[in-house]
Amino acid sequence: MERLTRSIPNLPIKILAIGAGGLQRALTHEFVDELNQRGTYNGGIFVGQPRGTEKAEAFNQQGGLYHVVSFDIEGIKAIKQISSVVGATTLSTEDGREKFYAQARNDLELILIGVTEAGVAKGQVGMDVLDETLYRYFCHHGQDSTICVINTDNIRNNGDVIQSILVNEYPKRSEVYARWLTHNVGFLNEMGDRLVPQVYAVPEEIKAEALQKIGKQDDLITYAEKSPAIPWIIQDEHGLLRVPFGSLVDSGVIVTPDSIELYHDWKLLLINSVHVPGITHKAMLAGIEYVNEAATHSTFGPHLERLMEGYAKIVEVDIPIEGRSAHAYTTEFIERIRRVKDDNARINISETLKLRERAADIIRSHNYNSASDFFKEEFAYSVATVLRFLTPHEIQEDSYMGVTDIDTTYEIKDPNRTIQDILLGAWKASLGDVQNRLEQIFSNSGLWTPPGVSTPVNLSRNRDFMKRIARFYHHLVNGETCLEVLRKIGV
Repeated sequence: MERLTRSIPNLPIKILAIGAGGLQRALTHEFVDELNQRGTYNGGIFVGQPRGTEKAEAFNQQGGLYHVVSFDIEGIKAIKQISSVVGATTLSTEDGREKFYAQARNDLELILIGVTEAGVAKGQVGMDVLDETLYRYFCHHGQDSTICVINTDNIRNNGDVIQSILVNEYPKRSEVYARWLTHNVGFLNEMGDRLVPQVYAVPEEIKAEALQKIGKQDDLITYAEKSPAIPWIIQDEHGLLRVPFGSLVDSGVIVTPDSIELYHDWKLLLINSVHVPGITHKAMLAGIEYVNEAATHSTFGPHLERLMEGYAKIVEVDIPIEGRSAHAYTTEFIERIRRVKDDNARINISETLKLRERAADIIRSHNYNSASDFFKEEFAYSVATVLRFLTPHEIQEDSYMGVTDIDTTYEIKDPNRTIQDILLGAWKASLGDVQNRLEQIFSNSGLWTPPGVSTPVNLSRNRDFMKRIARFYHHLVNGETCLEVLRKIGV
């Protein structure tokens, strides 16, 4: 089949993107394309692929063209051709990085960084490239220039986190540059929301229909759910953002100078928690491959609804947003994941960070005690299943391997080995041994204190939670399956 291709259009490069993943292609790149198509913007994106070369090569071979296919369990809803990317390179080689840095000569307006949570740290390729790119931009354009950075990974206060790492952990190149980095670079907090499964998880009939309708080979085809009502919220506190995303109000994009912390907290606690600790680890341990199948499972499905109803009751009191229902918000997402085929293994990574962002606030909430006993049980069980998933069965060279309830092995991919090392050897442990191990985990403030927070977070102070999770985890490492333990709750 003929390959999708075009001649590179005469669009000035105004945006650099560190990361070539699906969420970038189905969120930020699509919105830039929409601005260009409306005639309210005239700018192209140059992409740097942090690891590997295949996506960068595909972008260049296809002239930056690709398609976003919106689908659900009923079939394809829409196919949209995206043409906002005008070039790409790999960041895994010195030559590739230099090609990326060369784009800093352009009058840039925005740098997107779309690496996962694990890559947001000094020494990771995405952050190293961002540090060097900003310095090169400063050298070319001077101390009066401005630019914005948006980290499209949904960690809390993501813009502030990126700025803190660059300012405090990377070497200070000069006083003038340090002032520019602090005052002239807008590190924008944002919240993005769209389900973008990996291609291999998409039903074959959907892929075949998309190929037939497109009519050409597209190596960057991106499958996603229909865009939700509010897919993107950006906090532009100082008015530095020059890309007019705020004009896309009719597409649900919100650009505001006000804090979006409440919205981000809701996203983490009421949407992201549906995945972790809500459903994906339990499902994978039970041998269920896809998220939608787990969310409609006769036992896991009703449990997920009950769990998130309990979350919503606490969140709505702790973090009220006038005119919005926490329960409706989380219920809507449960229905969304039931309609899109996605795989649990893709989501099960960086569990330590995800528990900090999505479960720690519930454990230390002042309203935890007023929650129902049934919620406390299902919540403790849910966190226990994540720890059960993180319990190594064996270590193969540098890989920590777990085992499911159906005796299949998997690699534990959380880069933070602290919990895994504490749980190593916990199989068939006594209740006292389990209690000691969990005390080490939940009293470790280094695991649970968010960046920039001065007061250490010690989750073990919630003794009710500690008692419950020890009991559940003890069952899970002593021969009982996730489903067996869940079915006994409330009996």
